[in-house]
Amino acid sequence: INIDNFSEFGHLIHKETAFEKISINQGTTVRHHDISDLELTNENGIPAISIFSGSPRNIPIEIKIMEKHPIGSQSFLPVQNINWLIVVSKEKNNMPDLDTLRCFHMQGDVGITYNKNVWHHPLLVRKNQDFWIVYRIIKNEKPLKIIGTRQSVRINTFHIATYLASR
Repeated sequence: INIDNFSEFGHLIHKETAFEKISINQGTTVRHHDISDLELTNENGIPAISIFSGSPRNIPIEIKIMEKHPIGSQSFLPVQNINWLIVVSKEKNNMPDLDTLRCFHMQGDVGITYNKNVWHHPLLVRKNQDFWIVYRIIKNEKPLKIIGTRQSVRINTFHIATYLASR
């Protein structure tokens, strides 16, 4: 994964993607500034942070559902340095376009922000793993759209992600 092949889906969160590096705290800390754009306050949303605890799925992993957040962005930041996967697709006729399905192998020290309205698969981890999640909340709102795919796609191992990402 790199900035260019993921840009239509969102942003990578890593020290190297910072727009600016600023020395702070009497020179003892480097602030990696402005790493990812967030859309959290649309339609009176309130920024929130949660922890998601992911569990591994059986391999081969079947991609049977996709979801999107039509009102705001959603960021995933791994707590442990364990590699993980993300699966995204473009949209066609208000549904995920499986012909554009992309699977990315993520290094454990890299997070992502999904842009609003991006179809993605729920969390995919190799081992039990925690993530800081930055997203928007609002009382009584159901901003998440989840659908079953008409066909399933299988990911046989975490190594296959490199091949699928090049499709």
